[in-house]
Amino acid sequence: MFNKDGIPFFTIMIPFLSILFVTFFATSYYLKLSKENFEVDLKEFREIYILKSNNKKELDLLVSKKIEQQEIREQKFKDFMITLTGAILVFMALFSLLMISIITDVVKKYKTQVQNKEAKLQSLNKTLSTKVEQGIEEGKEKDKAMFQQSRLARLGTMLSMIAHQWRQPLTELSGTLMELETATRFKKVTNEHILNSIDKSDKLIEFMSNTIDDFRNFYKPDKKKENFDVVDACKKAINLVNASLDESKVVLELDVLHNRQINGYPTEFAQVILNLISNAKDILVEREIENPRIKVTIDFHGSLCIIKVSDNAGGLKEENYDLIFDPYFTTKHSSKGTGLGLYISKLIIERNMGGELSVKNDEDGAVFKIVVLG
Repeated sequence: MFNKDGIPFFTIMIPFLSILFVTFFATSYYLKLSKENFEVDLKEFREIYILKSNNKKELDLLVSKKIEQQEIREQKFKDFMITLTGAILVFMALFSLLMISIITDVVKKYKTQVQNKEAKLQSLNKTLSTKVEQGIEEGKEKDKAMFQQSRLARLGTMLSMIAHQWRQPLTELSGTLMELETATRFKKVTNEHILNSIDKSDKLIEFMSNTIDDFRNFYKPDKKKENFDVVDACKKAINLVNASLDESKVVLELDVLHNRQINGYPTEFAQVILNLISNAKDILVEREIENPRIKVTIDFHGSLCIIKVSDNAGGLKEENYDLIFDPYFTTKHSSKGTGLGLYISKLIIERNMGGELSVKNDEDGAVFKIVVLG
């Protein structure tokens, strides 16, 4: 009954139906009463009458009567058409008034809706800049908080790795001092023994001091892009985590298929490699995998550098595929991870170096793939 604008359906169809009806009716009526048909009929009448009778006067009288009847019919048709036309004009006038009223109401309705939307848009425009500024500030605050948490997490990782790196030299230093103390107590110490112990202790202390410098420089952010050797950057990360891998009895294999320099941030790149290796080590330990191993593969295809970090820990769960790089998402206990490592790693590779960091499962475990332009 109604269309989407609220106008009754019959108000649209009636004018067209009326015009079709009048055209059909008038045409039919005209065909019946047309002069051509009348003359044909009259000619046939004369021929038939002449065949039956030769009375010409009577024929003329009948013809005049026929003509008079035709004129009366034509007048009736004219009167009918005038009446019908007048009725249609009145109907169309009333219909037009109705349509004008309906259209006016529809236009008013749309005008009101448009004015309301314009008012809302004006109000939104007035507050939009303020809201955008607030959103930007909130985003900055969130980013600051996120990166602060990331720094704290890296600090915790650094301290843990320093502890692992220091454990063996501290043990050796303690053993050297105990040996020197025992020799002194039993009066068997010699100048050569003392000097050897001091030299050995100095080397151990120097190693521990260098360890601190290595970690401090490792986490110092790069200020500008530079060309760096991919294998050297990976080895830098591996050297820092080696002690932790040894303690967890995780075997790490470095497979260099091709090597050359790329342009980017070497320290940040090495941090990504370190983070991927550390995550692989953690999941191997958590799942208590027998013969745990991590493989780092370095290759070049044309101008693309491809680094893969894979493990044999069984892989990611399917429901975690779309979440693994989200901030604060972690499968570890809250005391062991913040969920920012992979997020920050993806930012470094994709936003800072224009590359891509992705993950998939193979038959043994997860494979993290870094692709950057060489």
